[in-house]
Amino acid sequence: MKTSRLKARVAKWTALVALFVVGASAVVTGGSSPVGADPQFVNAFVGVGSDTTQDVMNAQAGFANGANYTPMQSTSVTGYKQVASFDAKLPGSSDNCIAPKLKSPTIYRSFGSSEGRRALSRAIDGGVYGPVAQCGGSKPVAGLVDFARSSAGPASGDTGTALTYIPFARDALSFAYYANGVANPVTSLTRAQLTSLFTTGPQVIGGVNIIPCGIQLGSGTYSFWNTVTTATAGQEAAATATCNAATITPTGDGRIEENNSGALKLKGDAQVGNQVIVGFSAANFIAQSNGVGSLTIAPGVTVGAISNNGSGTDLALPYSGVAPNLAARATFYNDSVFGRNVYNVFDTARVTGFGNNDIKSMFVGPTSSLCSGPAQTATVTTFGFLTAANCGSTTLTGSLITGIQ
Repeated sequence: MKTSRLKARVAKWTALVALFVVGASAVVTGGSSPVGADPQFVNAFVGVGSDTTQDVMNAQAGFANGANYTPMQSTSVTGYKQVASFDAKLPGSSDNCIAPKLKSPTIYRSFGSSEGRRALSRAIDGGVYGPVAQCGGSKPVAGLVDFARSSAGPASGDTGTALTYIPFARDALSFAYYANGVANPVTSLTRAQLTSLFTTGPQVIGGVNIIPCGIQLGSGTYSFWNTVTTATAGQEAAATATCNAATITPTGDGRIEENNSGALKLKGDAQVGNQVIVGFSAANFIAQSNGVGSLTIAPGVTVGAISNNGSGTDLALPYSGVAPNLAARATFYNDSVFGRNVYNVFDTARVTGFGNNDIKSMFVGPTSSLCSGPAQTATVTTFGFLTAANCGSTTLTGSLITGIQ
């Protein structure tokens, strides 16, 4: 009898230990796929920020610009989590507020890479985000923003580690141009010529007066274009003042929203007889030309070639083919001056620390959802990007971004 009772107790405790181990395993791995789960959007990871990557990340969420795409997901053992990507705020738009998660308060819509990283930073440190005069004022955003889209990495010299910039695609920049009333516009420039234009201002090249235009402040494209031209913020502001002052529809300080060819055309139409130029994402030019972007290329606007990258290399155009079948040219995108990675930015503790296997399975490492399979072959390349050689790497870090907007 005692032996039977002992065996029964041993069996009972063995079962309980097994149950505990299974439960602990579920916690460690992020849990298994829930039974009778809520709709996927309820638990989606929310991203805000860059204009340059909003279309491709919208597509990763399953829908972009009237077309359905296969949404990226976390693994089955982590509940098939998905993402929700909110567009950047448009200049002059009244649609400045978003409710990022179910039953959450409305918050200010981030406008570009810097504002996206700032919103993420306030979500990490528990501070408030957003201007006092919009969306009900500055508000706590902890738990409301999971990642920031960014078309630039951390600032030069930033040795912080609070944010991790995870590359997922490769882009390139060239100059877009529009020349109303110019018989023979300049279609190719060197890096030296671009440096001269964006550090000293309008000048005549090839018999054409070329006027450089400024990109919206705070965008990753603005920051990266200044590294291409080597212009300081002060030099760039003075060099682009003529274009920025040209009267067009309301756009804040007169600068052009990144990758907005319509705004460049309006600037040129206000300065007939001159050629206006601005730094422009090659991936966005391709996507817009092929009809999959949220914007379309304005009539008369195109992207120019780079005849010398500063080291004697003729990069030619950043694309090949004819619209609507343009494709990225790897030699241009992989150039160390004009090519760039684009990123999704996270709380470092979340993507390198213990747990969080759901978000890691989506973004971290070369076999993550975003770095392999249809996310790259059927979506990233569709929007004019190429796969980043270090897709999913967590080695690039930076500090939290200060401020509330």
